[in-house]
This record gives sequence, C-alpha cells and structure tokens, in this order.
Amino acid sequence: MPDAAPGAVLALVCAVAGGLTAYRMFPLAARDPRTVLPGRWRWPIAILTGLFGALGALTAEAPTEVLLYLVLPVFGVLLAAIDLRSKLLPNALLLPFLAVTGIALLVAAFEGGWRPLVGALLGGAVMFLFYLLLAFISPAGMGMGDVKLAGVLGLYGGYVGVGAWLAALLGGFIFGGLAGIALLLSGRGTRNTSFPFGPGMILAAVLAVLFLDGSPEASLPG
Repeated sequence: MPDAAPGAVLALVCAVAGGLTAYRMFPLAARDPRTVLPGRWRWPIAILTGLFGALGALTAEAPTEVLLYLVLPVFGVLLAAIDLRSKLLPNALLLPFLAVTGIALLVAAFEGGWRPLVGALLGGAVMFLFYLLLAFISPAGMGMGDVKLAGVLGLYGGYVGVGAWLAALLGGFIFGGLAGIALLLSGRGTRNTSFPFGPGMILAAVLAVLFLDGSPEASLPG
C-alpha cells in the first residue's frame, strides 16, 4: 500500500478522476431509451464512484494497479444504477468495461507479473461459464447481461485471489437474495417478481477487491 502522504494524494486524484469520469459517462445511459436514468442521479453516482476510486487507490499494492481499481467503480456504479432502474445491462457499457479492464490488467501485469493476469483470465472464464449455465437453467431469472457482467467481474476476483473470487461469486447471490427478501417484506414484490441481479454482483465484487487480500500470491492459479 502507498505511504501515507503520497497515498492520500493519489487517493484524492483518483477520487476526482473517478467522479468526473462517471459524471461525463452518465449520458451513456441515455443511448438506449430503456436505460435512461433520472438527472438527479448524476451527482450521487459521481460521488459514489469517486469514493470507491479513492478506496481503490489506497488498496492498490503497486502504482500499476491503480488504473485497474479505478475502472471497476467507474463502470460498475453506473451499470448498477442502470440495472437497478431498468433491469438491463447495456452492451454500450459492458463491452467498453471489458475492453478497458483488459488494458488495465495488462498495465498491472508489468509490475505485478503474469501470474495474477492468468488468475484473472481463469476467474473471468469460470465465472462467465457458471452464470451462463445458470442462464440456460433459468433464463427467466438470469439474463445474458448478467452473464457478460459476471465474466468481467470474475477478472477482478481472479486477479486479487481465490478468496476475493469466491466472495464476489457468493456475495452476488447473497446480496441478490437480500434484495428479494426486502422486496417481499416491503410488499413491493411477490415470489414471482424478478429483480435486478447486477447491483448485488457489482457490490460484492467491489467489496471483495477492496477489502480482501490483494497480494499476487493469492491469485487463482496454484
């Protein structure tokens, strides 16, 4: 983790950069009429992104990891907001999310080595296939947007390590289950009500990446 003073400066820079990027990306939600977000959500999304961006900078073990830990909240918070409102995860954001994550992983590999990168690829592939299987079993409960999102989030969990990957996987289902229970208890849903799975997946991945062991020795490949 960076020393206190440089680390604080880096966190501030990432907070500002993440928040401003999220603010500028907000109109992307309006590219599809089905995913338009209320204008009042713009600043909260930017502020939350900046907060997670700062935490990511403090979590990074090396300067080359900072970009990786900034990309996750920049795309993740906006995607979670879109899915929460419209139950959709648009390719207009998912595909750039995947592409920029790939670039950030390559940058991180220059200092962290290739072992975490292999772990990321394995984690992304396994989580993608797992969610794809769930989508085939229950297409009404799991959409292809969730499957593609799982592949990207699996890259992050796999990069950090086995514990983070499992936390991202299981946490998505735990948060999703809690959301379903909350809907039932509030009377806003029934047992047949569908709810967005993406926000729980993203929250679980962000928490796993930020708060679990980020050392290269914890990466998936033995």
